[in-house]
Amino acid sequence: MNGKIFLFGIGGTGSRVIKSLVLMSASGVDIQANAIVPIIIDPDFANADLTRTIEQIKTYSAVRKSLDFTASSNNKFFKPNFEDVVNGYRLRLKDTKNKKFKEFIQYDTLGKENRALASILFSESNLDADMEVGFKGNPNIGSIVLNQFTDSEDFLAFAAAFKPGDRVFIVSSIFGGTGASGFPLILKNIRSFLSTMPNCDAIQNAPVGAITVLPYFAVKPEENSQINSSTFVGKTKAALHYYENNVTGSNSSVNVLYYIGDERNRQYDNKEGGQLQKNNAHIIELASALSIVDFASISDDDAAMVCDKDGNGRVYAPSPRFKEFGIDNDTERIIFTDFTRKTRDIICVPMTQFILLSKYLKEHIKSALPLPWAKDNDFNESFLNSSFMSDLEKITTFYMEWLREMDDNDRGFKPFKIDIPKSQIFSIVENVKPAKVKGLIGFLKNGYDLFDAFLDSKHTSLQKSSKEQKFMELFYDVTEELVNAKYKF
Repeated sequence: MNGKIFLFGIGGTGSRVIKSLVLMSASGVDIQANAIVPIIIDPDFANADLTRTIEQIKTYSAVRKSLDFTASSNNKFFKPNFEDVVNGYRLRLKDTKNKKFKEFIQYDTLGKENRALASILFSESNLDADMEVGFKGNPNIGSIVLNQFTDSEDFLAFAAAFKPGDRVFIVSSIFGGTGASGFPLILKNIRSFLSTMPNCDAIQNAPVGAITVLPYFAVKPEENSQINSSTFVGKTKAALHYYENNVTGSNSSVNVLYYIGDERNRQYDNKEGGQLQKNNAHIIELASALSIVDFASISDDDAAMVCDKDGNGRVYAPSPRFKEFGIDNDTERIIFTDFTRKTRDIICVPMTQFILLSKYLKEHIKSALPLPWAKDNDFNESFLNSSFMSDLEKITTFYMEWLREMDDNDRGFKPFKIDIPKSQIFSIVENVKPAKVKGLIGFLKNGYDLFDAFLDSKHTSLQKSSKEQKFMELFYDVTEELVNAKYKF
């Protein structure tokens, strides 16, 4: 596709999936879109999952702004462009700060009859719920609060930035409060976009993809918490029934819908929101991010991307497509070889290239400064202390933390032996035996000595450009050659 993907990430799950997409993009995973435009919707502004994601997007963008991606550039690290159109990647909601739900709906000003109706629809705990920490698994609250997001300046900024050829993708969980209510509301507002808004026709008729994340984790029982994972399955069934009748049934509103979930459910600490809501990354979030990659790869003229209008003028997708994600081997700890061929082709090489870069920066680069590849290009102490290198090292640290968190989960994902000794760096891929490198470059060399030999042999062919560009070009080319020589995925 030649347009942009406006990516709505709803609630904590939305933030974590976007984080996975950012880190896969840093590794060079190919996303066939001109740009990704993240728009995170979460009333819990202090949510640690949200703040971590925004920090990583900003750091990613800081690295990318120093790089060029022209026809002559081989580098694919940081190639996907993440744009900000809503002032900090976050769509702000009105009247949720320092307010209880009863204050939001002005419960005390309601007449007797309307108060009685509100008491039927919402429990006392619902009415006393703090809007600032999200909807705590209550889509009945979320559907009320989120229905006003089209009135925000941020939503107007989204509309103004949208162009013909762009697409929309929505990430949400189905078992919480924010995601379950936010997905159908966003979809409804896109398909019935106000004619007075900018680019109305382009938005109404845009291809819309979405991933609905079914339960994949649980929370520990907590007597005073409104979040109870024993209700996740029941909420999921109810939401799926609603989606069938209002979203995905006849005259589907969505062009491509992805489903994902897992029966292996690790229990997280029960934190209702704020800075304490910081869950480990999960393989489900990586797989969910891959649905965005897949959506971007679908041709504009594919039947699933076509929109039409029914007799009432309602925009719908006449040939919707529904997809799931699967693995070849049902195992407690997933490695690359457990994925299907298609998934391996997308992620194995770039993720391995980036872990090699990450390890080199962390363990070896300072001792390599006297070598020709570094000296001849002025990759010196001053360069290592630059803001560019600081941001690059920050992203590689995020990357390794992300991998460690996915490993420390149920179901775990462990593609690499991150803590392998320096001398065995090329044995880093789990269950893949590294081949010996043939030729003079690799003669009697291993570990970082082999890495340095490739850097020394390659650096003289670098084109004239900025230090930052040359550095990334060099390491992309060398890690690509090493991965292709060492591993058969």
